[in-house]
Amino acid sequence: MRKDTLGLIQEAMDFMEENLKSEIEISEMSKRAGYSEYHFCQLFQMATGLSVKQYMVCRRLKHGLYEISKGAKKQEVAFSYGFDTYAGFYKAFYREYGMSPSEYLKVYRPSFPYRVNLLQEGKVMISKKFMEKLLAHWGMEQSPVTNVVYEGSNQVSENEFQVGEDFVLKVSGLPGGLKRHMEIAGKLDKVGLQASVPVATKTGELLVQEGEVYAVLCKRVQGTKMSGREMFTACDTKAAYRFGTLIGKLHLALANLDAGLFAENRLHDTVQDWALPTAQKKINLLQELVAEYKNRFCDVYDKLPKQIIHRNMNLSYVYVNGEEMVGVTDFELSEYSIRLFDVCYAATGILSENFTDNDETMEKWLLLFENIVKGYDEVMKLTEEEKQALPYVVFSIQLICVAYFADKEEFAELAKVNEKMLTRLMEHKEELLYCE
Repeated sequence: MRKDTLGLIQEAMDFMEENLKSEIEISEMSKRAGYSEYHFCQLFQMATGLSVKQYMVCRRLKHGLYEISKGAKKQEVAFSYGFDTYAGFYKAFYREYGMSPSEYLKVYRPSFPYRVNLLQEGKVMISKKFMEKLLAHWGMEQSPVTNVVYEGSNQVSENEFQVGEDFVLKVSGLPGGLKRHMEIAGKLDKVGLQASVPVATKTGELLVQEGEVYAVLCKRVQGTKMSGREMFTACDTKAAYRFGTLIGKLHLALANLDAGLFAENRLHDTVQDWALPTAQKKINLLQELVAEYKNRFCDVYDKLPKQIIHRNMNLSYVYVNGEEMVGVTDFELSEYSIRLFDVCYAATGILSENFTDNDETMEKWLLLFENIVKGYDEVMKLTEEEKQALPYVVFSIQLICVAYFADKEEFAELAKVNEKMLTRLMEHKEELLYCE
C-alpha cells in the first residue's frame, strides 16, 4: 500500500481514537479521506486486518477494559463507549476475547491501550528472541521453528509456525480467534476428528500472553494435506464426495456449539450492500441475472439453516490418511452463518486454484461440485430452500472475490481471473442446482 494512502488510513484511525466516546460515522471518515465508503472500508481492512466497525469495537473494548481494571463502574464504562447496556459490552467483549471481562482480569493485567501507529509499526513481526520467550511457556524454547506455507497459494502464514515435527504455534493480537479454535478443536477431538488440539503449558495454561501477543501451542494433525490441484487434475469425484461428507461431519460436530462466542455473518447483506454494487461498477453483469439474484436470494435467504461454520473451508486445511479424511484445522475465522457457505466456498476454492477460461475446466469442476454437494447431503440433508439457493451462494462468494480484488492494483491479475470465473459460473446457473 502506498505511503500516502497509509497516511490517510492512519488519520482515520487517529480520528477514531480521539472520538471513541462519541458517535462515529464511517461515511464521515471516508469523506475526510476522499474515498467512497466502500473503497475506504476495503483500504482500511487491507491496512489493519480488521473492518472499520470491528477495529472501532476492539479499541472501545480495550479502553473500556483498562478503565474497569482501574476501578471504573462497568455500567458507566459501557455507556461511555457507546453500548446501550453492559450486557452489550459483555457480549462484544466475549466475542473478541473468548471470556468475560471479569474472567480476563483474573488472568491478565491490561496495559494502557496506546494508539496504533501504522506508519511506524507496520505488520507485527515475531523475532527469534520473542519466539523463544513464547515457547518457554511450554519448555520448548530450543525447538526448531519453521514457517507454515499454504498449499496452492504458497503464501507464508503470518500467525502460524511449525515447532519441531509435532506442534504448531498459533499467535494473534486478540485471543478471541484462538479461543474459538480451542473450543472447536476440543469438540472435534471428542468425535474422532483431528483438529490441532491445544497443549497445556508447564503451569497448566492453554492460552498465554506476552505483551500484546496471545499464543496457543497445538498438536500438529497427523496425515497428509489434501490437494485441490490433484483432485481437479484427476477429476476425482470419489474424493470430492468424501470431501462433502467431511464437511457434513464437521457441521454435525459444530451444530451444538454456543453461538455467543461467534460473530454472525449475513452473507446476503454483505453482497447486497457492498459486493454487488462494487462489482457492477467494474464489470458488465447481465441485468436479468442481477435482478433474478436480488429477488430469488432475498426471498430464500432467511429460510436457509444457519449454525457455526468453518468459514475458510479450503482443502489445504484437510488432512488424509490414505483415502480417509482424518482431520481439519484453522478455525480462527469460524462464525455463525448459513451452513451452505462452507460447501460452496470449498468448491469455488478448487475452481479458483485450477481455473482456465474454457469449457473443459468447467465440465470437470461441475462434476466435482456435484459430488461435494451430494456427499454433504448424505450427512446433513439439504432442505428444499438450500437446493434452490446453491447457485446464489456460489455467486455471492464470487461477487465478494471480485469486489475485494477490484480496487487493489497489486491484485489486478486475480481480479481478472475472478471476473472470468463469475461470468462462467453465471453461464452454468442451471447446472449448479441440486440434482437427486
